[in-house]
Amino acid sequence: MGVLSWVGLGGKKSGDDELFSDDAGNGQSSQADKIKQVYQKHMASKYLNELASQISFKCFMKCSNESSMNTSENGCTALCCDRYLDTINFVRQVMSTRNSR
Repeated sequence: MGVLSWVGLGGKKSGDDELFSDDAGNGQSSQADKIKQVYQKHMASKYLNELASQISFKCFMKCSNESSMNTSENGCTALCCDRYLDTINFVRQVMSTRNSR
């Protein structure tokens, strides 16, 4: 499961201009619903940017000893990123399960 799908961005990309489109949501959505959707997309994008920044900083600091990375450091960084995302996904699933009880 990709990062985009578990934060709700796995579908088609769309801009803020759909907020004012007559056919957005087939005319069923109210203006407040459209604003809410744009806001949620913005917050998800902000979350992804912060997540990428955290992963980059933490994994680079853990795996790199110099300004240029060698092959083993690249492998360490890739594994670190994978583990970081797996951990976040696991915590998210546990929290979702607990909230649904």
